[in-house]
Amino acid sequence: MRSRNTLAALGAGTLVAACGLTLLGPANPAFAHGFVEGDTLTTRAAMAANADRGPIQYEPQSLEAPKGFPEAGPKDGQLASAGQPIALNLDEQSEDRWVKNDVSTGPVEVAWNFTAAHMTTEWRYYMTLPGWDPNDPLDRGDFELIGTVEHDGSAASNNPVHTVDIPEDRSGYHVIYAVWDVADTANAFYNVIDVNVDGASRDEEAPTAAGGVTATATSGSTADVSWTAATDNVGVTGYDVYLNDVAKPAASVKGNVTKAALEGLKPETTYDVRVVAKDAAGNRSASTTASLVTPEASEDTHAPSAPSHLHAMSVTAQSVDLMWGASKDNVAVVGYDVLDAKTKDVLGHAAGTRLLVEGLTADTEYAFEVVARDAAGNTSAASNVLTVTTAAADSSLPQWDAFESYVKGDRVSFEGKTYEAVQGYQGHGDPNWITALSLWRLV
Repeated sequence: MRSRNTLAALGAGTLVAACGLTLLGPANPAFAHGFVEGDTLTTRAAMAANADRGPIQYEPQSLEAPKGFPEAGPKDGQLASAGQPIALNLDEQSEDRWVKNDVSTGPVEVAWNFTAAHMTTEWRYYMTLPGWDPNDPLDRGDFELIGTVEHDGSAASNNPVHTVDIPEDRSGYHVIYAVWDVADTANAFYNVIDVNVDGASRDEEAPTAAGGVTATATSGSTADVSWTAATDNVGVTGYDVYLNDVAKPAASVKGNVTKAALEGLKPETTYDVRVVAKDAAGNRSASTTASLVTPEASEDTHAPSAPSHLHAMSVTAQSVDLMWGASKDNVAVVGYDVLDAKTKDVLGHAAGTRLLVEGLTADTEYAFEVVARDAAGNTSAASNVLTVTTAAADSSLPQWDAFESYVKGDRVSFEGKTYEAVQGYQGHGDPNWITALSLWRLV
């Protein structure tokens, strides 16, 4: 645990201060953005006590994504990583996964120090609601706004200190989400801060037991379980459903959900189904039980027909718009997988009969095929193989140079793709800046 009500966002110092998003180890400092860190309070990305947080520990200043949270921004389940591939470890979420910073209710100071003082619109601070589920991936529905600091669009001052109030109804484990909106790009920087709020008193009251549990088999291997909601003095954050004496839950749902689907059951088997309610402080209710008997197996082993007439609706230097004829199944087709016909790697999933495959390299041959899936996991034979060559890159564009200076609107070619500068800057040789969302966009 850590103490003192200060959330400090310092520069990378002698760690790494590079805009790039693929650096995997310490490097010479360059120009960067900034991140939440201090002597006593630190963001999840930078806190040394957080083991296995992945390569983002070497450049925690790079948690950048499109702005507009909560309407836009990182998608649910990737709020901590901002969707950055090197930071996906940060999205692991449970009540005991991350080290917490101790705070109290009332005013909390938030200090920022930026290594690149971007033009700034505002800073916003969000906090998880009472009754949030700390064992479920973070999503925007978990948060409410607790503070906004407006700015005039000029460069961020070097060491602003903001004060936000921790609401009086918070106690125990919570998450603060700090959002820094950049004025002259389409992006923002996102920091997750894990805190332990001591509050006026510790919540030691367990939820009441769930009521009216029923369990109904839907096949030899599946069942539906439902119950009446439990109550709690603060809030029920979730329910765990157990089978017989197995310690690991067979299903877990949020506190506002009163049903769960069970899979992987054995046919012709009797189960004791137990439902346990829990709250944010870790208190757990007594279990409520029901009996379940599964019928004999009646599995769907019939695969869908192969998709037909795979073809391309359009081809660009970086993408191919694929379309195909629908498959048929004795029950129902639930989706399609688009594969690399050579390696059999899955390139994307589609619920319907069309998919735009993006991120391709210009003037390159690709081979695609499609397979259909049903709810029982049966997979069809592959469609016809479609071979496509992406369009050539614009040869009139200059190649991107890591040491060059650029102005907003400049276009360059890099690895067969076209990029447009979203702001001016002077390069300093960092090979990763071409992928920094605050500097370049793929066109």
